Amino acid sequence: MKNFSLFLVALFYVIVVKAQTCTDFPNIAKSIKDNTKICPEAMVNDLVQLNESIQEIHPNPFLYVSDSVYYQSYKKALSAASAEKTVLEFAQIIADFVHSLKDSHTNFNPRDLLFQSSRKKTVVPFYLKEISGKYFLDKIYLESLPIGCEILQVNDFKSDSLYQLSKRFCFREGDALIPQTEIASKMAGIVFNLFNSKSAINFKYVSYKGDTLFKICPSIPIKKMIRMKNWYDTEELNYYFDKNNVAVLTVKSFETRNLSNYKKQVDLFFSEVERKKCKSIVIDLRDNRGGLILAQEYLISYLNKAKINQQMNYLYKRSKFDRFSVLPFYQKWQFKKRARLVYPRGIISKEYDFFQSPLGTVKTILYDYLPKNQLNKVYEGECTLVMNGFSMSASALFASWFRDNERGKIVGSPCMGPMSGTFGNSATIRLKNSQFPIMISTLKFTPTKYEKIQLEPIQPDVLIQKNVDDLIQKTDPILNYLGVIQP
Repeated sequence: MKNFSLFLVALFYVIVVKAQTCTDFPNIAKSIKDNTKICPEAMVNDLVQLNESIQEIHPNPFLYVSDSVYYQSYKKALSAASAEKTVLEFAQIIADFVHSLKDSHTNFNPRDLLFQSSRKKTVVPFYLKEISGKYFLDKIYLESLPIGCEILQVNDFKSDSLYQLSKRFCFREGDALIPQTEIASKMAGIVFNLFNSKSAINFKYVSYKGDTLFKICPSIPIKKMIRMKNWYDTEELNYYFDKNNVAVLTVKSFETRNLSNYKKQVDLFFSEVERKKCKSIVIDLRDNRGGLILAQEYLISYLNKAKINQQMNYLYKRSKFDRFSVLPFYQKWQFKKRARLVYPRGIISKEYDFFQSPLGTVKTILYDYLPKNQLNKVYEGECTLVMNGFSMSASALFASWFRDNERGKIVGSPCMGPMSGTFGNSATIRLKNSQFPIMISTLKFTPTKYEKIQLEPIQPDVLIQKNVDDLIQKTDPILNYLGVIQP
C-alpha cells in the first residue's frame, strides 16, 4: 500500500511537471539556451512592478509622451504578456514599453541580458554602420572580415531584420530619431549575439569586388568578451597637437573614475594649449555617453569667455532611489550636518528641505553658479565641438551650453538630446520574476532658458557622417574636414 501511495505521488508529480510548460522564475542563462517560457502571471507581475516603479521613481514620465500614450503602451504590454513567452520574447515586450517614454535614461539594455547568458556561449563582437538602407561592417573581432564590406546576413538574420530587432531595444531622448538609428545599427552585434543560438557564426557579405561570399568568423566565450579592453575603450580622455598646432581633446566619458585625476588631465591640456599658443582647439565628444555634471562643467569653465553663470533647474522626485537617499551613510551624515550649519541659506538648504519631504514629493531646485577651474583660466581662442548620435546625457548638456554661448561650430551628426536638457541619474531596479535589470531616471536637467521642453535633438552646424570609403580606408571625415593632421 505504501509503495502504491509513493507511485501515485510520483505519477502526480510527473503530470504536474508536464502540465507546467512555463516557469515563474526563469534562470536567464539556462532559459535563453533552452527557450524556456515564462508564465503569463509572472510576466504581468513584472509589468505591474515596472509601472509602479516608474510612477514611484521617475520625476515626470509624461514629459515627452502624454499619459494616454504611456498607458496605451502599458496595456499593449500586458496584452502581449497574456500568453507564455520565452525570455527573449518577453525582453522585447519590456523594451517596447520602457522605451515608449522616449527617455534615454529609462531603458532596458540587451547587453545586460547577453552578459547574463551562459559563460560558455560564444559570440562574435561586431558593429554595423547603416548607410542609405544598407549595412556595412564598421568593426569586427580580429578583423576577420574586410571593414567596410556590405553585410547581407548573419546566420539566420538578414541585416535589415537584425537592424529592426536592434531598434526595438534602442532607446532615444525625445524625438532623436537619427541618433536612434545610428545607435541601433551599432547595437546590432550585441542583439545578434543575444538571439543567436548557433555555435558557428556565418556571415554573408559582399566583397570589395562585388562578389557575394560566406565566411564563418572566429568567436570567443562571452566571459572573454566582457574582459576585452581592446574592444571597449576605457580611456576617459586623451589629447594631441597636430603639425598645424591645432589641439584636439577627446573626452570619451564624463563618467570619470576619479574626478580629481580627470581635472588634472583637463588642466594639463589647457596648460599645454596656453604654452603652445594654440589658436584653435577641437573638443571631440563622439561616443561620450555622459556621466558627471561636474566633469562637463569643469570643461565648460575653460571655455566660458563671458563668465556666465550656469543656471540649471533640477527636477527631483523624492523616493528611496533619489540621489540623496542612495548616499553612503557617512556622506549622508555629512550632507545633513553641512545643511543644518547654514540653514536656511544656500542651495544645500533647498536640497535638505527636499530630503526631509515625504516620498513622492516633486520639487524643482535652481542651481545658479559660475563653474571654475583650478588654474582660474579661460581659453578665448577658436573652438569646434564634434559630436554624434552616441553623444548623450552630460554631453548633450555640454552641446546645449556650447551653442547657447556661441562658443564655436558644431560638426558631426545630431546628438542624443535636445537644447532643453535631458533626464539623468538613473537608478537600477530588478523585476522580481524575470530578474531583468531596468534603468529608471530620477532627475531631469533643464537649462533655465528653456521653459518649454523641446523634443528635437541638437543639430550640428555641419552634418558629416562616415561613408563606405571612410570605413574601408579607416579615415575620419570630420577631422579631415577640419584640416586636422592626425598622428
